[in-house]
Amino acid sequence: MAGDLSRYYEVKRRDGAARIGRLITPTGRLQTPALVSAESGIREEIELINVDSPAFAALSTKDGWNSPRGTVLLPEVHPLHHKQRESPLYVDVFVIGFASSMLKTPEAFVRRVIDARSEIPPDVALWTPAIATPENAALLVYMGVDILDDINALIKGYSGIYQLEECELRVSELEELPCNCSVCTSTDVSKLQELNADARAKIARHNTLLLERELRKIREYIRTGTLREYVELRVRSSAFLTAALRILDTKQEYFEPGTPIARKIAMKINTMESLRRIEVRRFANRILARYAPPAKRILLILPCAAKKPYSSSQSHRRIINAIRDYRGHVHELILTSPLGVVPRELELVYPAAFYDIPVTGYWDAEERAWVASRLDAYLDKNLGNYDVIVAHLRGAYRAICESVTEDKGIEVIFTCEEQEKEHSEEAIHRLRSCIANLCATSKESGIRTGVVKAMADYQFGIGAGDELLRGSTRVVGKYPALRLVSVTGDVLARVVPEYGLMALSVAGARRIARITPYKVEIGGDFIPKGAILAPGVMNASGEIRPNDEVIFYSDRVFGVGRARMSGWEMVESIRGVAIDVREVITL
Repeated sequence: MAGDLSRYYEVKRRDGAARIGRLITPTGRLQTPALVSAESGIREEIELINVDSPAFAALSTKDGWNSPRGTVLLPEVHPLHHKQRESPLYVDVFVIGFASSMLKTPEAFVRRVIDARSEIPPDVALWTPAIATPENAALLVYMGVDILDDINALIKGYSGIYQLEECELRVSELEELPCNCSVCTSTDVSKLQELNADARAKIARHNTLLLERELRKIREYIRTGTLREYVELRVRSSAFLTAALRILDTKQEYFEPGTPIARKIAMKINTMESLRRIEVRRFANRILARYAPPAKRILLILPCAAKKPYSSSQSHRRIINAIRDYRGHVHELILTSPLGVVPRELELVYPAAFYDIPVTGYWDAEERAWVASRLDAYLDKNLGNYDVIVAHLRGAYRAICESVTEDKGIEVIFTCEEQEKEHSEEAIHRLRSCIANLCATSKESGIRTGVVKAMADYQFGIGAGDELLRGSTRVVGKYPALRLVSVTGDVLARVVPEYGLMALSVAGARRIARITPYKVEIGGDFIPKGAILAPGVMNASGEIRPNDEVIFYSDRVFGVGRARMSGWEMVESIRGVAIDVREVITL
């Protein structure tokens, strides 16, 4: 049913299903997520064409409109639903029909938006009319809604209902006005409680101003990559919205393609729902699918640290110094919530070096179960790499490790007593003595080479690390800003600590181009300068996510850059920047 042309709408920034976009209207440019005013006349901004209108047939043609146009996306039970599916619809906006029915249950709330977004092209806007409130706006945008309106705010206002970010109150129940908007600072609660025409209009205006402010905040959270944290905060005011978020977190296949592979900002893991974030589950899956640990005599399991990367913390520095002479015999695995297990070689990647979690010593049952499942899965896959397991753990960390290894019948040497801190003199001495007794000789760690190999495999697929390291290469630079250099002095790749990713040069990209799926075929005979737009993409891997390092190529050029959208969107979109180009050569 979906069309493949949006003439007046373009997505500029993405974060999961949420987007910042630009809708060109007859009166200017509307930035989405946007609030459309009912009082200004919705049809003056967007030409809405009903399914049963004679003009509906024009939506199946690419030509003939010079202002944004849209149509109602009907539910499947509607008798005219089939009409929409008979041919592509070339529009800029789809409107969810009978959106108020979404509010019946959290399941309906989630299903209607996801079904709509999955059915329409990625570069058209989605509008849910007459249901937006300051309380639910963040979740609507998080799900993929681009346009809201103030109809609900007006209806509630004229009904004497005063809206807040967390709830709705009858104005008759207020003793003071808990807001400093232009309406509330120019009147007092007694005048609004008169509920005459003027008072009702002012309450409606307050509701609209509050919704406008909420949309401005939401756009900023999308820009800074913190919308998820704000959504977790906002839904706490409502059992309905909390339930909807928990249902949404089971829809990983919907959110994952649009969720950036990395960000410059740390995740805040403050709620139970944080454990279900896409970034957390993606990392855990890649540890099993894209990480091959080195064969070492000892697996040393360590607790995490508040400071990131872990090796920069005081506790980990003391541990590293204690085992330095034998580190080449030891593979270090960090046990942590919410990520489960983090191999030392991957402590720099996103999100391992980019999360904050409250440190209280208390772990709830869900945290324990999740981390235990990750350790269990890691040992199932990699236990054969090691001769012995040493765990420098106490408290909840030790309890988790014991529960997993006892179930498997695995013997573990614990080197930290329950009442000691892991970096205390006694615990550190006990750890060093244990490692020394298990290793006959000293051996250098080779951790820098291991970091490059592990990060390349994690980012580009198993085998990428070996391809980058083949031949006479060396790792230079001060940790964590490492660079991989060829025998001729060419930089093949470098670690970018600000993102927790590796950046390739063209020389490095050529080494892995044969085996990595992170490739984009571009068309035409143009040489990209600065950016590649979506219309120039002929084909792109479905593995690509926003901020991924990608290789692009054509008959004429070969280059590297950073993805601005998922591979699926690159192919399906006809507007927007697909790739920021870093380096390109002609063939």
